[in-house]
Amino acid sequence: MTQCGNFLADHAIVVGFGSIGARHAEILEGLGLSVSVVSRRNVGPYPRFDNIAAAVKDNSGAYVVVATETSHHATSLAALRNCSHDGPVLVEKPLFAKAEPDDGVESAIVVGYNLRFHPLLMALRARLENRKIHSVATAVGQYLPDWRPGRDYRTGYSANRAEGGGVLRDLSHEIDYMLWLFGPWDKVMALTGRSGMLDLETEDFAHLLIQGRDFAAATLGLDYLDRNVRRAITVHHEDGTTRLDFIAGTLVENGEIVDSATLDRNETYRRQHLAVLRGESGTFCSYGEGLAVVAAIEAIETSAETGKWISPKKWKQP
Repeated sequence: MTQCGNFLADHAIVVGFGSIGARHAEILEGLGLSVSVVSRRNVGPYPRFDNIAAAVKDNSGAYVVVATETSHHATSLAALRNCSHDGPVLVEKPLFAKAEPDDGVESAIVVGYNLRFHPLLMALRARLENRKIHSVATAVGQYLPDWRPGRDYRTGYSANRAEGGGVLRDLSHEIDYMLWLFGPWDKVMALTGRSGMLDLETEDFAHLLIQGRDFAAATLGLDYLDRNVRRAITVHHEDGTTRLDFIAGTLVENGEIVDSATLDRNETYRRQHLAVLRGESGTFCSYGEGLAVVAAIEAIETSAETGKWISPKKWKQP
């Protein structure tokens, strides 16, 4: 399938080649782009560079996907800026480990919250437009040892605090889409911790109570513990109740299925890349929105440490 004739770039550089970097490379190649990789490891079929400067020099204007550990994102973006890179850039989620904006960053950078491109989440957003929201209940959970069968989960990113693991960052899709759907949070109260079930140094559960600017109350639960995979959001609004169940692939309003969708595991990533490469706007997570997610995570952590309601920092769009 070759589509790159209408794209902003016909070459992609994937920085980092763990499981998510390999997925991005495969998807981008399938979209018709030539792909190279920046990695210290052997990357199979793709041309490999040791550093970003060398990759950008050989591929001016390329689409760059930063898929390193979260703790390395800021370094990768600085390297791109030092090379005067002028092509589109997507940074895997979350944007940074800490909400410390770089004033020199290009506004064209987007953050990889691909769940925004799920057709049922987009349909939910459309249905909620201009409706008064009363309360929201969101939950996501999956047993961490089942994520990547055949690998010791304790050696992966999720278990490593220094690399940005733990449910708050690993499962931050829910934080992003709640901000996207319902607007900024006024304050949050949080309980997070390690259950002891998984022998991790990172938190394996988080339970949040949120008060927002445009809604009275919301709850959010995230965990690595649930052996019955779940990912769902229930919204009580002026016209009743709407529930999106990502696992069942259904959108239900007041007891009736109003939409349904079954996607393969790469489809939302594919749609996200297409939007960036076509220069579309309006759905993907901007740099400023990515900072808002990180600020929310920091507020959650502060609340869990202090036992107090905490208001997230507010960031303006660059």
